[in-house]
Amino acid sequence: MGLTNRLKIRKDRMSHRRSALILMILLCIMVAAYFLPTPDGLSRNGQVMIGIMLIGAVLWITELIPLAATGILIIIIQPILGTLPAEEVFSSFGNQAIFFLIGAFILAAAVEKYGLHRRLALRLLGFFVKKPRLLSLGIMASCTLSSFIMPEHGVAALFLPIVTSILLVMKLPPGQSNFGKICMLSVAYGCSIGSLGTLVGGARNPLTITLLAAQNPPITVTFLDWMVYAMPVVFIAFPLVWLVLNLSFPIEVTSVENVRADLQKQRAQIGRFSGSELLVIGIVLLTIILWMFFSYPPYFGLAVIALTGSLLLFFTKRITWADVQVRVPWGIILLYGGAITLGIGIQKTGAGAWIAYQIFEAAGNHTYLVILVLIVLTILLTEFMSNIAAVAILLPIGLSISAEIPGVSPLLAAMIIALSGGLAFMLVISTPGNAIAYSSGYFSTRDLFRAGVLANLCCIGIIFLVAVLYWKGVLGL
Repeated sequence: MGLTNRLKIRKDRMSHRRSALILMILLCIMVAAYFLPTPDGLSRNGQVMIGIMLIGAVLWITELIPLAATGILIIIIQPILGTLPAEEVFSSFGNQAIFFLIGAFILAAAVEKYGLHRRLALRLLGFFVKKPRLLSLGIMASCTLSSFIMPEHGVAALFLPIVTSILLVMKLPPGQSNFGKICMLSVAYGCSIGSLGTLVGGARNPLTITLLAAQNPPITVTFLDWMVYAMPVVFIAFPLVWLVLNLSFPIEVTSVENVRADLQKQRAQIGRFSGSELLVIGIVLLTIILWMFFSYPPYFGLAVIALTGSLLLFFTKRITWADVQVRVPWGIILLYGGAITLGIGIQKTGAGAWIAYQIFEAAGNHTYLVILVLIVLTILLTEFMSNIAAVAILLPIGLSISAEIPGVSPLLAAMIIALSGGLAFMLVISTPGNAIAYSSGYFSTRDLFRAGVLANLCCIGIIFLVAVLYWKGVLGL
């Protein structure tokens, strides 16, 4: 038997042992949640719901099964264990935010099909090709801006080959250049920061407004409201995180002369705008304008506008259902549905209120301490699992905390958790952007952790100050 086969068998055995260990942990969690005596103030259904939440957390962290499959498990396990009736669980898929996401993904698919995102990227980068430091700033700025209108993983996948070609033109091979590290980390971090800015940037954003709308009384957050709340965090975090990268990895190159010609060559290869491209641009811009000004009652709502834009693409023959099947990440829709049902279950069974009370007992009636705890806890959790999953677990708890502490409103708690959930800079597994950028080979996991710790510390301070001075102080949230 060859060495390769022996290593493969050993790897398979380790994988089986790991899977068996995880399954044992899940079984122990469920048995404990179902059969242990309930503590004071917590119902049996609430305790079982906490068990379901922990099972979801373990599966989302370990990825024993695909993330979307965990979403399905969370949906079906609730009626099986009796925490919520099946009709109520599956009604989550009729939620407006689900169809907003589908519509937004279809619009993004059209942008991707016609290469409009590549045109935008090359055009934006063209403004920054003067000095190495300015070019790295341009890469992060371009990724940040692009993530306002496209999902962050799509933006990272777009910029990876563009930035790789720039670095190869500069004769900077993977793993040997600080400038290469900065540029690739700028892709990962720029996508994460930009995804905070609008509801389109990440699925956790519409998840947040969904759970806010489920409050009693309902709390409505429009597309424009979200931008008003989130943009200060984006515009403060973007330059500070870029500065962290430049301090962490001193730039060794002095010229970017060859880059301008390379970008011009790539733009020339694309050619002029076609009629189809202009039509898609028009439909996307119209949709964004309607989202900004007509997405709130008594007007159309986010989902109606998103699906109307999608239908315009179909009616004008700019996109086909085959395009949608290939380009829309349907797994995220299932993950999102599971996240919604988890959040609703945590709230309706009283599990969130019980956990919130334990935190309140530990932290006391200290508004600023609670705000800081929410920020740090969310950022740490989202380092180890999907940010949608992290927000789904913590948001119901944060909303319950707001009922205990007068200085923390539901909207304030929601914005703190939602935006903190997008800032995961330390680990490859934290975000798709980190993983995509890491695949380039230009930085190591140690480089990512080194820069990510400092970036996370900066962002903890940024969100804390924005929460206290802007959201509470200026907007009165």
